[in-house]
Amino acid sequence: MNLPQILSLILLVVILVLAVWRHVNIGLLGFSAAAIMVMATTAIADSSDTNTVLSSKDVLSHFPGAIVTLLIGVSLLFAHLEKSGGLSWFTDQIYAKMGHRTNIVPWIGYFIGFAISTAGAFSTASITLLVPVIAALGRKHPRLFFICEMAAIIGANTGALSPINPTGQVILDAAKKAHVEYSPWLVWFLGMLISFVLVIALQIVFQDKRVVETSDSKAPEKGFVLLKPIKQENGDNHQLQPFYAICSTIAVLIFLILVIFAKANVGLTALTLAVIMMLFFTQQSKDFVKKIPWNAVVVISGLLVFIGTMMQVNTMKAVEQGLLSMTSSKIALLFMLAYLTTFLSNVESSTLGVISLMIPMVFTIFGDSPQISLILTACAAPAMLSVVNPIHIAGTLVVSVTEEKQQEMMFKRLLIIAFATVPFFPGLAMIVPALMM
Repeated sequence: MNLPQILSLILLVVILVLAVWRHVNIGLLGFSAAAIMVMATTAIADSSDTNTVLSSKDVLSHFPGAIVTLLIGVSLLFAHLEKSGGLSWFTDQIYAKMGHRTNIVPWIGYFIGFAISTAGAFSTASITLLVPVIAALGRKHPRLFFICEMAAIIGANTGALSPINPTGQVILDAAKKAHVEYSPWLVWFLGMLISFVLVIALQIVFQDKRVVETSDSKAPEKGFVLLKPIKQENGDNHQLQPFYAICSTIAVLIFLILVIFAKANVGLTALTLAVIMMLFFTQQSKDFVKKIPWNAVVVISGLLVFIGTMMQVNTMKAVEQGLLSMTSSKIALLFMLAYLTTFLSNVESSTLGVISLMIPMVFTIFGDSPQISLILTACAAPAMLSVVNPIHIAGTLVVSVTEEKQQEMMFKRLLIIAFATVPFFPGLAMIVPALMM
């Protein structure tokens, strides 16, 4: 490996450590690392070798304009559906009709979150909407609070593997750059099956018969203690506006039809429809800029700029050669990448950032494999389950809607569940591709 490649790997480790240790946005660190690469390659380049010199123009050419447009457009489009009260109304109606069917209730949140994210909504937005809605449900079915929250979060994050979603688009973009073809909808479907297994396992462990109700006068017992939500109203304060809700629903349906059947650009289509809605509903759209997940925009922009810089100096190829020199076993390489991706998703709060970081390496090493879709699933799907970790937004939200006296116990429970996915689910996802290699 040459000096620029070694430096890029050192910077990669540094930004990961700083992101976890100092809680600095990893995208900002990525931009800074790319700037250091430009200055360093200029300083260490040999006068006779100008190919290794990076310019600011070269680095910024890796800016993911299409993905940023997608994040902004989809977030604004679904903000209309949320602001109109239509989505919360629809969710409440479904929960009301389910009554006391305790085995089915957790799956309602799963499929609603899964459907919203599959349709393109950024998974964090789906989770942010569903967590307080389910917390309100917890007042009616307190024994189901925990499993309902888990199911909704897992469903929303797993749906992000859809090629319409920003996360799915990041994977597609990495595949195009690596000149690799895979089946995005197969990865999405297999990810759903893996998440099914986790939700069923959690439902068995935390079934309502094992949940122990506690009172304020009695100390919580050990074991599967009930974690009651704060007695609050639904977190969505938007009243249902029927005409606005109908128009928002139609806009989302048009978006899906154009993207799936007409192969329209996801970001531009969503943005155009969102702007049209803003022109007709100006009063409701005044604060919509706040609905854009700017933190995620910075994460994905900075990371992809730095990863593009690493690829430009052929760091990924050098890493591939290094890994292949360590072992000739493709199964061992898959093992390392799958477990590393899931582990990083647990310790780094941005799953999207980890996917952006690791998936290009998967395509570099396994791009010529006929089982690339299965391999990709083994690396990406288990990582999507780590979002229940309390250092992630989803886990933090669940803790925040838990009764104050039980928040510490909730934090520990979420942490245990998140890290339990590291040794188990990557191995489960690897069974089929490993047997076919």
